[in-house]
Amino acid sequence: MATIHDIARHTGLSAATVSRYLNGHPYVSKEAQLTIQLAIKELGYVPNDSARVLRSGQTRRIALVIEDAAHPFYSSLIAGVGAAAARLGHDILVQQVRGEAWHPGRLMQLVVTRAVDGVIIASELSPWSEYGDWLTDFPLVTCDQALQHADLPGVYIDHRQSTLDGLHHLYEQGARNILCLHTTPTSPCSSNTIRLTAFQEFAEGYPNAAIATQQVSDDLLHNGEEVFAAYTAGAFPFDAVFCGSDDLAAGILMAARKRGIAIPEQLKVLGFDDQPLAEVLGISTIHQPVRTMGERALEHLIQCTTSPGTHPRSIQIAYRLIHREST
Repeated sequence: MATIHDIARHTGLSAATVSRYLNGHPYVSKEAQLTIQLAIKELGYVPNDSARVLRSGQTRRIALVIEDAAHPFYSSLIAGVGAAAARLGHDILVQQVRGEAWHPGRLMQLVVTRAVDGVIIASELSPWSEYGDWLTDFPLVTCDQALQHADLPGVYIDHRQSTLDGLHHLYEQGARNILCLHTTPTSPCSSNTIRLTAFQEFAEGYPNAAIATQQVSDDLLHNGEEVFAAYTAGAFPFDAVFCGSDDLAAGILMAARKRGIAIPEQLKVLGFDDQPLAEVLGISTIHQPVRTMGERALEHLIQCTTSPGTHPRSIQIAYRLIHREST
């Protein structure tokens, strides 16, 4: 089997230069890169990952813990983490916690055996007591304010202030009877809890606005019909709906129009995240740069693993309110 030294002899380059190229380090000229790539093909070189891990102590693999890859938020997050990982020469192992088949041991095995260099957590791990002792001293970055109670390094937007900004926008547009939608209180998502607190805070500050909350089973498009089904008398007693996602906002739009409710004259709808669907349907929303959050989370984790203690514990990403036709 060909080795690094075989490639060096074949190309006339130093073994150090070949090693830098194979390990994804900068400062290898384009000409040298092309020469090494040709030699790899000609000699049939296959990297020995086990030997590399033993030498460097790094697997160049990161575990990403999410709730559900089918959800638009998490698919965008995976895309961001994956883009940064490819650029920085790392692989990602996606752990999806939704479903009965997943249990703490699946993540703990990666940590205990050091099969990954670090973990990005974008879903609440509950109960934390089953994980905390193992993960507290392991390179870890949270995303989207998951595990906010554990005081861990994180990358997130300010969900409290963004929720208040959204409610202020609806109020400024004339809404006085606002329905705020949320998923189940046991939903493994810290941002859900933060938004519920922000709904209450806004209600206390604006006594002339009626703020009601309603639980939905999920924040996907088909759950829009679920909202209207809760009001069987016929009339919908609200003039605005604050949704936890753009998919849910789109479902509300579809259900409202089916009932002849004019948007935004009779009902204003505000989404969250600013997925492509929101722009297509003209949904006002809170722009949360999810892909950027994923990229920054991966970069932050690698910085924490290579030079611990020299970087900020948490990074807050800017959001903005997007005003479109639905409000």
